[in-house]
Amino acid sequence: MFSRTLTNIAAGVALAAAGVLGTGVAAYAHECYNPNRSEQGNAGASHSQAWYTLDVAQALTEELPPELAECVLTEYEASGAPASFTIMVNGAVGQDGTIASNNPHAEKAGDGSGIDEIFAAYGEEIIGSYVACGLEF
Repeated sequence: MFSRTLTNIAAGVALAAAGVLGTGVAAYAHECYNPNRSEQGNAGASHSQAWYTLDVAQALTEELPPELAECVLTEYEASGAPASFTIMVNGAVGQDGTIASNNPHAEKAGDGSGIDEIFAAYGEEIIGSYVACGLEF
């Protein structure tokens, strides 16, 4: 039950952030992940209470009707974006609950090193997948 709740929360946050970004409103999406950690490292991190692995296919099938989920997933996979993200769900102390919230270097939010933000790194791929399937933000 806890896992499903986290999945729903993470998917809701991701969809809400995509909606905000899709409207053209400037916003920071603070879904932080480590782009350089190995699959084994992500699996180990997922056993802590601070990190959670969001499986994109699972999140889509839980949040969208089956035909739309399949379409969005097909488009998303074709973009080459990752099939999952191990995101921080229990933020850093002193950082307003997220790792990157006080980072003065917005250009580093999706540069592939250190800690990145999902939408800074893959926002175009995520939004493009929805738009390609006829969904508007």
